[in-house]
Amino acid sequence: MNTPQSTTEINYDKFIAELTELTRKYGVAIQSVGGVILADTQGEFSKVSYRADISSGDLYPEFPED
Repeated sequence: MNTPQSTTEINYDKFIAELTELTRKYGVAIQSVGGVILADTQGEFSKVSYRADISSGDLYPEFPED
């Protein structure tokens, strides 16, 4: 029996598809195990940015305080 996907699952699938395209375009692949943060509400990540340390290979999301 098929169960309908939640909005979060649908958005995650779309994100992975776009991330795949970005990886192919720029030649940068992300390896992350247990490092996924999912928004609970629409717009929750509207101000997120990333701090990348190219020397370590780490990529950190930054969530500004309101």
